[in-house]
Amino acid sequence: MWRFQQITRFISVCTFWKELLENAAVFWPKLHSRYPPETLELILSRNVSGPLCVVCSEKEEARTKLDLLELAAKHSARWRSLTFEGVICSVVKEQLQLHTGSITELYVFNPESSSFHRVTLALAEGKPFRHVVLDGVEIAWDTSRLRGLRSLQLSRIAFDPPSLTQLRAVLTASPGLWYLRLFKVADVFAHHAGESSSMLFLAELSTLILQNLSERFMSHLLTHIQAPALRCVVAADIPFSIASDPAFTDLIAPALRISSGVTLSSSGASIFIYSDPTPRVARAWVDSTEEPVGIRIGMRRSGSGVTSKADAQSVLETVKAHAPSHLAVTFIPSRSAMTIIPAVEVLRLLPSTKMIVVDPDVNCQAIMKYLITEDGEAPGLPCPDLESLRLAPKEDAEVELVRTFLRLHQKNVQEKAGTLVRPLKRVLLPQDILDRLESDGLLEGLEARSPS
Repeated sequence: MWRFQQITRFISVCTFWKELLENAAVFWPKLHSRYPPETLELILSRNVSGPLCVVCSEKEEARTKLDLLELAAKHSARWRSLTFEGVICSVVKEQLQLHTGSITELYVFNPESSSFHRVTLALAEGKPFRHVVLDGVEIAWDTSRLRGLRSLQLSRIAFDPPSLTQLRAVLTASPGLWYLRLFKVADVFAHHAGESSSMLFLAELSTLILQNLSERFMSHLLTHIQAPALRCVVAADIPFSIASDPAFTDLIAPALRISSGVTLSSSGASIFIYSDPTPRVARAWVDSTEEPVGIRIGMRRSGSGVTSKADAQSVLETVKAHAPSHLAVTFIPSRSAMTIIPAVEVLRLLPSTKMIVVDPDVNCQAIMKYLITEDGEAPGLPCPDLESLRLAPKEDAEVELVRTFLRLHQKNVQEKAGTLVRPLKRVLLPQDILDRLESDGLLEGLEARSPS
């Protein structure tokens, strides 16, 4: 990334470097609102005909940013990219609309997006965009400039958002798109029908982030995008109703396979899947952030309230088929009275689980009974790869089940039973329970400690 301070230091290295750097426009591309006027004039004197990147940061005063736009407007034919962060008054809006015909990278962030301060930019026709980031700002979604995109980020588009048809048109015209993020893009055309059912093939799409979207938008995009190169999927509030759709499972499978570890968290009414490390989403230029890798998705009941157990099972089958060797399962409290898939069924479908974590507010009796007997009768070890167990039993019956479970593991280790692929390595329990188990000699050979 270009830094004015770095260039000035390099100039002082030697005469050759000084002459080279001072006469090459490529080393003087950025006009930034934090630079004083003399620095801006210096940059323009050394970059007479090369491309320019104009940056108006939210940290500077409105007058300072407007001064920069007015200075840069004289060279607008050379603008390659524009970044503007801050309140967009009528004067700024006019500058943005008049002088952006030559840019291919547009980043505009309006912190005051509301019904009282709507911003819609009527951008001049010009070169097709390659990178577009719009936050609280709307444009004409059918413009020919939204063709051939490499990255697209739309955030907080509430008043005149693109319809699903318009969004599909943009994606269809951008087969080389490799980054797509949609956050709080309203669905004001939900009553419209007749959306195309054809698949959107995005061969280079590497990152897909869908957050706070309508169920219709979420369902359609996750079942109509084909992206064989996808390395990162972040999505929340995915309806279970699409879980068994082959297009959805094919979409998330690459991100599951590439993850070094995967955790599945279940409340019985919802399921969350996230990789280790969990992909982070930054509000910044795509080319200035580290490309995220992995998966972070959440699934819930559809808005109609109709969700079958088979839908939830489809999610677990996908995880089982494509997750890496290290699979962890956590059980968390549910905010819903409805249980779509019980904890025991989760473990039954994921027998290769290596770590089980039970939230202190979740009763662990059913889980422990399953880990001891599997079918409720004969002793068995249904999760033979289990290495780590963390729970907080409160009732004596739960503690007794933990004690029985540890005895069973000790017996299998001593007898070298073939049913145990690898012995349990670690247990995390409240200290008072650890003390009781220690006195029974059940923690021998285990890493046993109280959760921090």
